Amino acid sequence: MTAQDNTTAASTRTELVLTRVFAAPRELVFAAWTEPEHLAQWWGNHGFTTRVMTCDLRPGGMLHYSQSGPN
Repeated sequence: MTAQDNTTAASTRTELVLTRVFAAPRELVFAAWTEPEHLAQWWGNHGFTTRVMTCDLRPGGMLHYSQSGPN
């Protein structure tokens, strides 16, 4: 997936809105943000391993993850 060079973000106390355009199917982009096995592949710092423990996207849900560095 490649992205355009523009990113906008607006947030309130209960909402985070990201707008980005990807050269990829909509379903794949949604899966990359919502499925733990995809999220773990790209979330976090380069060289770190991300482990997603909880990915509950319902209102009031949570994203719980840990990251391990190379050392």
